[in-house]
Order: sequence, then C-alpha cells, then structure tokens
Amino acid sequence: MSLTKDFFKQPGFRNNVLVTFHDSGAEIHYRDQGCSIDIAPEFRRETAQLLQLLQMGGIPQEQLGWNCPGIQEQIPKLLIEFDGLGLLTETQSTVTFGSVSGRQFYRDLYRFVERMKGRVANSAYYQGMVDGTVTRNQLIGYVLEYYHIVHLCPSMLAPSLANHESRTTREFLQQFFVSELHHDRIIEESLKSVGFERDQLERMQPLPMTFALCSTLGVFAKQHPLSFKAALFLFEQPYKKFNEAFEKLCKALDIPSEFYEPILLHACINEEGEHEQISKVLLGEVPCVSLEEQLVVKKHIGILVESMVLQEQQILDYYGNQQNIIPRCFT
Repeated sequence: MSLTKDFFKQPGFRNNVLVTFHDSGAEIHYRDQGCSIDIAPEFRRETAQLLQLLQMGGIPQEQLGWNCPGIQEQIPKLLIEFDGLGLLTETQSTVTFGSVSGRQFYRDLYRFVERMKGRVANSAYYQGMVDGTVTRNQLIGYVLEYYHIVHLCPSMLAPSLANHESRTTREFLQQFFVSELHHDRIIEESLKSVGFERDQLERMQPLPMTFALCSTLGVFAKQHPLSFKAALFLFEQPYKKFNEAFEKLCKALDIPSEFYEPILLHACINEEGEHEQISKVLLGEVPCVSLEEQLVVKKHIGILVESMVLQEQQILDYYGNQQNIIPRCFT
C-alpha cells in the first residue's frame, strides 16, 4: 500500500480530456491514453455526475463525495487511477496554492519531507542498531548497498550536465559532480577489511530497492531536472545519531575499526562539504515553480522516501537470512 498522501485539493480533468458516455459506462481519453469504465446501472447517474464535476474543476475533493454519496468510498480510488493515467491536474487557483519561487519551494519541500519522515520513516534499521538486534551481516549488508549508491553516483549525476541550464546552475552541478568522484574507493576500503575484493564488488548486484533508488535518480537527472534538484538532499543529509549507533554496534560486535572508520569518514566529508545544501542551492536558482510542478515533485520525493524505507527493510530481510549469498554475486 502506498504511503504517499493525496496532494490534490481541487482535482479536475486536464484540458482536452474527452469523456464519452455509452450504455454500459464511459470512455475517457487524453492524447494517446485513457481508460474505459464499466458502470453498474445503479451507479451510472452519480458516476456521470462525478466525471462532469471533474471536467468543471474547482471543487474540493471532499465535496465530490458529498455530491456523489453513493460512490463516495470509490472516489479516492478513481482519482488515483485517473492521476496514474495523467488525466488530472490541480484546479485550485488561490494565491496560497499558486506559483512560488524555487527558494520558497525548497523550504516547503523540506518541511514536507520532515513531516513524511515523521509518519513513515521510523527507521527499523536504526532502531535495530540501538537495540543491538542488527547482526554483523546486516551491518555489512548496509555498507554493501551503500556502496552501490556511492559507486553509481557520478553516473546518476552525469545526465543532468546535458540539460539546458543557466551558467550558475551548470557550475553548481559540475562542482557537485567532481566532489562525488572516487568516493566509492573509501567504501571499498571498508569492505576490504571484512574480506571483499574489488572483483567481487564489480560483479555484485544491488537489492531491488537499492536499484530502484539509483535508477530513479538517474531518470530524474535526464527527464525531470526539477525533481532531480529536489531529490539530491535526501541522499546527502547527515545522520549523526545513525552514525553513532553504527559505530557503537560495530565495536560491540568486534568488527575492526577499518570497517566503520571509512564510513564515518565519508559522512564527515559530505558534512564538511555541506552537500546537504545542494538542493537548496540548485532550487534557489529556479525563479518560479508552478502549482502543478510542485505537486509532481512532491509525489516524486514522497515515493523516494518510501523507497528508502523499503530499502532498509530489504537489507534487514536479505542480510538477516544466513542462507542468502553475500555479496550478491550471481553467475
């Protein structure tokens, strides 16, 4: 089940969405996509009314339910389906929900992420380290998955350099790209201390959610620059308590300092370089973010936060099973 909230205040169909009714339901089309809805006879009147209200727009979501009480419980699911097909947009036009500067959007986005973390990102991995239930293999597994992100980071960043940007933004991106080069060598030293050689790391496959995080950021870098700029701080935020718990548990399990010290060093490099400010800097160069762009970016960031939660759970599950291959090298 998705943990992402519904961001529409007053949902409505986009311009040029065509709704055609027939005996058994309705056809909805927008450009080259759409859907067909089969409607039971007893719900046809209210469903038709809902579709007409969406074509009008400007009606709060809860009011849609009041106007169509017979299908009130189905409305959220229908809106999710319509949104997934790209049929919906936000039609609220008040100043409060209008366009904002990139600087203001970053502040709003930061608060949004903090609220979302409070709801869904209570780290089971961190709590396990504090409680002492995380095992040696799970500690190593975390670093193995962390290695993938650090190793692939320049490749994920590179597509952003091909986008048309202002000179200042391009310089910020180039500086950030250079600052991330060769950090994987630091993580390699950590993994070498517990018996992993470079040739193993080169053949290693990430867990599904680790791959999803990497590929998502790479896609944003090329296809949706605003989401890319907004997402970077999620990967660069310092977590002092996490690092302290990581070091403490490594010592308790007699894991050599050569394992955890490079991880702490890498965190220190990122913190001293103020890498967590990269989204703030890049969005500060964006003069205006429309309402629709705000909604799209927040959805993307919400999915990334959820993916990070799922990634930690996969690390606990996979590396907590003694029968699984470590590292994940498949022939």
